[in-house]
Amino acid sequence: MELDALLTAVKQEGCALLAAVARDPDARVEHCPDWDNAALAEHLRTVWTFMATQVSAAQPEKASRPDADDGSTAAERLDALISLLSETDPDTPCWNWCPEDGRTVSWMVRRMAHENSMHRWDAENAVGEATPFDANLARDAVDEILDVAWRYGMRGPISGYPTSTLHLHQTDGEGEWMLSSLNDQLVVSNEHAKGDAAARSTASDLALLVWGRRRPTVEVFGDEAVLSAWLALTP
Repeated sequence: MELDALLTAVKQEGCALLAAVARDPDARVEHCPDWDNAALAEHLRTVWTFMATQVSAAQPEKASRPDADDGSTAAERLDALISLLSETDPDTPCWNWCPEDGRTVSWMVRRMAHENSMHRWDAENAVGEATPFDANLARDAVDEILDVAWRYGMRGPISGYPTSTLHLHQTDGEGEWMLSSLNDQLVVSNEHAKGDAAARSTASDLALLVWGRRRPTVEVFGDEAVLSAWLALTP
């Protein structure tokens, strides 16, 4: 997905998230059961602060600690992050928890686009019916979780992959993912193939599925336990 489109999503999804929170700060967040919408917004405020600190520090070898909290609101933190990402060369070095050759600001733009979009959905879902993701953004969200969260965590590379195979099939565009493992490494191929299990739905619902927010519109074929084993990789 083009970087400009992802940067636009950082802003649009973040603003929509805060708008949903403002509608009902006390609404409970279904897939983050310890939080209401106000707590979700506070979580995003700290995330935006931390990620902006990494971009400003430009020290890819280690994480940088944010300055002491100055009392900025979530909206102010979002605005500051958007300005920073917009004004910084996407190839600028920037720490993240993936291998060093991918530690750039462009990685941060993509991560924040999907962080904001997923939690925007959470906030809207808490106060009523959530708007589905744009299909292109959702398709990239599936790619991103396979590139990042299902491969690397804060403590290092992910291990213990299922030995089964899973096929994901987008119904509203060209998106297919065949998941398997080899020597405890995730293998992803974008092809039409038969897996031990398959999940079929819109790109938006597939993005929600791999991020632990399964919708009843997702069709599952084959062994349900296989799907559960793969989804257990989601942090």
